Amino acid sequence: MSTITGAKAKRTRISRTPDQWQAVFDQFEQSVQTREQFCHEHGISLSSFSRWRTKIRKQTSSKPLPTDPPLFAELTSEMQPQVSTGWDMELQLGTDVFLRLRRPC
Repeated sequence: MSTITGAKAKRTRISRTPDQWQAVFDQFEQSVQTREQFCHEHGISLSSFSRWRTKIRKQTSSKPLPTDPPLFAELTSEMQPQVSTGWDMELQLGTDVFLRLRRPC
């Protein structure tokens, strides 16, 4: 019986759930290893690691946190509107940068 020297042993494919992948990424974040070192030590292909890491990050970043403030807030005025229909507004956007909006009466 002959064997081929230098051939890689075939690895068994492990199927992981997204929660299991998250646990792998948490373990990686706590390690001081590079991705290559971590994947080699844990028998994970670098391509699977990268693909799942991107997928998990997209899923978690697309979920808004319940404590996030709203993106827009309605501004109201308690004052009675003036008879004039014109308005004048100036916003300072930085040093010597202004945005002026005017609507004549």
